[in-house]
Amino acid sequence: MISRQSVDAVINAAAIDEVVGDYIALKKRGANLLGRCPFHDEKTPSFTVSPAKGIYKCFGCGKAGNSVSFLMEHDHLSFSDAIRRLAQKYQIVVEEDNVQNSEEYNEAQKVRDSLLVALEFAKNYFKEQLKTEEGLVAGESYFRERGYTQQTIDEFELGYSPQGWESLVNAAVTNQFNLDYFVSAGLIKKNEDRGTYFDMFRQRVIFPIHDLTGKVIAFGGRQLVKDDKSPKYLNSPETDVYHKSNVLYGIFQSKKGIKALNNCYLVEGYTDVITLHQAGVKNVVASSGTSLTEGQIKLIKRFTENVTVLYDGDAAGIKASLRGIDLLLAQGLNVRTVSFPEGEDPDSYCKQLGAEAFNKFLNEHVRDFILFKIDLLLKGVENDPIRKTEVVKNLMQSISAIPDAMKRAAYARECSKLVDMDEKLLLSEINKIRRKNGEGNIPTHFDEEIKDILQTNLPEPVVYEMGEEQELGLVKLLIQSGTQKFTEEATVADFIFKELQEDEALQINHHLYSRILKEVKQQMEEQLNFDEHYFTNHVDTDIRKLAADILSETEKYELSPFWLEGGKSIPTERENYIRDLQSVFLFLKLSKVNKLIKNNLDEFATVTSATDIEHCTEYNIQLINVRNAIAKIMGTSYNVL
Repeated sequence: MISRQSVDAVINAAAIDEVVGDYIALKKRGANLLGRCPFHDEKTPSFTVSPAKGIYKCFGCGKAGNSVSFLMEHDHLSFSDAIRRLAQKYQIVVEEDNVQNSEEYNEAQKVRDSLLVALEFAKNYFKEQLKTEEGLVAGESYFRERGYTQQTIDEFELGYSPQGWESLVNAAVTNQFNLDYFVSAGLIKKNEDRGTYFDMFRQRVIFPIHDLTGKVIAFGGRQLVKDDKSPKYLNSPETDVYHKSNVLYGIFQSKKGIKALNNCYLVEGYTDVITLHQAGVKNVVASSGTSLTEGQIKLIKRFTENVTVLYDGDAAGIKASLRGIDLLLAQGLNVRTVSFPEGEDPDSYCKQLGAEAFNKFLNEHVRDFILFKIDLLLKGVENDPIRKTEVVKNLMQSISAIPDAMKRAAYARECSKLVDMDEKLLLSEINKIRRKNGEGNIPTHFDEEIKDILQTNLPEPVVYEMGEEQELGLVKLLIQSGTQKFTEEATVADFIFKELQEDEALQINHHLYSRILKEVKQQMEEQLNFDEHYFTNHVDTDIRKLAADILSETEKYELSPFWLEGGKSIPTERENYIRDLQSVFLFLKLSKVNKLIKNNLDEFATVTSATDIEHCTEYNIQLINVRNAIAKIMGTSYNVL
């Protein structure tokens, strides 16, 4: 586990404007910076960065946090990985606390880290081999023949593995690596009988496979000399860092393009991705020759809900790959397709047309999946009612996978026109398939449609806990002004805890707010710091997010010039938080009294004896008097929060 000292050192060094500026363009706006939010599509910039407070806040989608939060959210990193990434950026040495006993840095983590080190070494080794005499003749020439520029070779970190049986083995031994990790990574293999090691990727061009953060987690190697005893493509085995069903080739190089264009092109192989990327299609990934999996689809969905599948011009291959469309639909993605002429694939056709013409082809030949499937499956069966019925059932199977009822209904309507069948009949078939698959037991398409429309249009249920807004008000005051002087002898935090202690009825119910209050109290007892930076740089994600939200609220507003022109004086900071404190506690007390009144009335409805009825009546009168007294003070002297 990373030591607290190292975490603090990294957070203090990581300037929020520098970190965010690596990802988006920022423009100066007053004391802050403004840019387009990287977390959602927007035309008008609403993403604000405050260098003074060390936080960011998007007033469009609500994302907020500090430098660490930004990396965690944007690059999908853990807290520790984000700290390490920033430490690397700012050249800070990270120290570990109790490495051997740490829950985070356990034996499994050691193995994972060692595998990544071995893979990184191998990647650099393969890259260097491209510059050798053998590498230039065999590897470099292969890439150049495919039209790859040096920039593309560098961007995808392509390499070459020489034909020798022990080239990588010897390099690893020379650099004092433990060969067991290279064996686990599938880079070398051990001959158990002889106790010797040999390279797995021999005389192959190498395609490193990166994770979302750019770490190499596996390799693909293409054979250069035909050998019937080994496959044309050799891929890394499953390891602790590589699970191929959750990985897409090219996702690291393409994730920004996918987000920016809100669309992902899906192809089959490494060369498809690289060729298209070089041609300007920066939002393309590959399933690496395997059948598309749910894990890969979920990875795409993190960046966009729109997928365009690029199919090779091979009818048999296309039909075999149609299952992938149903998986995409089942995950709620919007699916379109582009197919190429017979015998062509995205790689070959892009080279044939050239970059500009190929991009034009993609835009002009993109089709919705339903049109694509109908054209593909109905060819030659239009006049055969039995085979046509089977095709329609196949289409209904795909439509039934769509989770959104409105989309299902729209596709059924479109399909009914194209296949000349009754819309209600098709909807009935869709519902039958969904019931069979356990998707519900709706008797008719009308009932299902109405039910789903109602569910879609109903607002989210609002759960209101009496006093929660005031509890948040206390936390706001603690974060914004907790260390400020309330009197000569006491701070705002002192006053808050004194009031809470004196009035036992004032209990904080919200779990996060309660946790913050307890933590601040402990910090005060130990005479430790708890200023706003303590909260924005907190190790707890929820606390960091809440602090960033609270501290960035003031960024939305500027003082109206009409206020100043009217001769009104600007309230001092102390006047503001004293007023807010008084208002919060009055509101808290009022909400607690209202709860007591409700509880007393509930009890009144159940009692039967004259004594109990009299007691409840008197108690209710007392509570109402207290409530009216508080309301009178609030109405005459205090602003309502």
